[in-house]
Amino acid sequence: MYIKVLLTSLFFVLFITTGCTSVSEVAVDKVEIVSAETDLSIYIVEAEKSEGPESVELEDHLNYIDTPELMALMSGVMPTSTERTAYEQYMPEWDFVLIDSRPPPVYNTGHINGAINIPDGEFDTLAHLLPENKDKMLIFYCGGLHCHLSPASANKALALGYTNVWVYQEGTPFWKSFGNYFVVTEKYVESLIMETYVTKEDALPFLILDSRTYSAYFNEHIPGAIFVDDNEFAKYQSLIPRDKNTDIVVYCGGFFCHKSHHFAEALVKEGYTNVKVLAGGMPAWKKAGLPTFGLESAGGSFDVAAGKVDRSLTPTAFDEKIKGANVVVLDVRSDGERAGGAILGSIHIPDSQINADPKAIAGKLPADKNTTILIHCASGARAAGVVEKVADLGYPNTFYLNNAIKVNADGTYGF
Repeated sequence: MYIKVLLTSLFFVLFITTGCTSVSEVAVDKVEIVSAETDLSIYIVEAEKSEGPESVELEDHLNYIDTPELMALMSGVMPTSTERTAYEQYMPEWDFVLIDSRPPPVYNTGHINGAINIPDGEFDTLAHLLPENKDKMLIFYCGGLHCHLSPASANKALALGYTNVWVYQEGTPFWKSFGNYFVVTEKYVESLIMETYVTKEDALPFLILDSRTYSAYFNEHIPGAIFVDDNEFAKYQSLIPRDKNTDIVVYCGGFFCHKSHHFAEALVKEGYTNVKVLAGGMPAWKKAGLPTFGLESAGGSFDVAAGKVDRSLTPTAFDEKIKGANVVVLDVRSDGERAGGAILGSIHIPDSQINADPKAIAGKLPADKNTTILIHCASGARAAGVVEKVADLGYPNTFYLNNAIKVNADGTYGF
């Protein structure tokens, strides 16, 4: 920034008016009229340069989005996807695509939820990961105001014919400073459990949390993970470290599972500053061939349910039961989700209401306690969290769909 100070003009303004003010007269040798040819360099004062790398200069032809705007955009979409199966896939349910332009090792360590990784240096070879629709909104980001990777990639996308290209220049530093969590890949979590890290004297402590059902955790989980229930944060809060800067990673059943995101949001609200979600969850961990602890990995057997009814249903079992007599479908999704389509004849009670007070929703359930109740949400996680609460109201034939489901506007559905 430059401050141009025309001293002679200032003198002229001050002293030409002394005849009608109380300002004392000051003798001036002469009033200099500044012409176009006058050398003004002696009047230019340069602002002190700040320490650190300089911010990337904004480009007039690029569109920019700031942190509050991106957060507002993200608040209008689900943090999960029933169709995404890999980090290389963008979120098909979203109207926009987030692209992380940083190198893979940095992306693996922490990126914005839903973002795909197209490093600027590999843009040409990975451009096929972008959507075919050239009018779809693309948002590129990298490591902050000083990072040139995201605008460079944005320009390459424009050259390919994309018409709705944006740059989130504030990037990951601002995203974290606004109290948002990051998503990591299985490669990052793998690095945490390696002996070279764990036994390293100056290695920082970390905590891995498994927010799936207890039976799923008991059968198989990431080494060192602790079981938590996202519906009972207060109950498990004592397990969370006092140090709010502790590295905490939460995971559940995959990209479709919301439980890990819910628990991460609760941690952020409690002031924890280094919260991450392994969005790919257990499926991504196993697909990478990484080790697990539990009955399945040990080859043993044990009835962790102690004879209790297994209330989980596969898609095939769900289809079979829904065709039976005296069956009611209970939809526990949010109002917004249900507005997009609902199974015909289904009852709607959001899981938040059931968890808040199960007895209060009893009047909304069938009078016949022998009715078969089939509970579903979008991914299976919320349904699993309330199935026992509904069964405890006296409905022994209560089950839940332990799978992702997509309900269409006409009431039809698919898995």
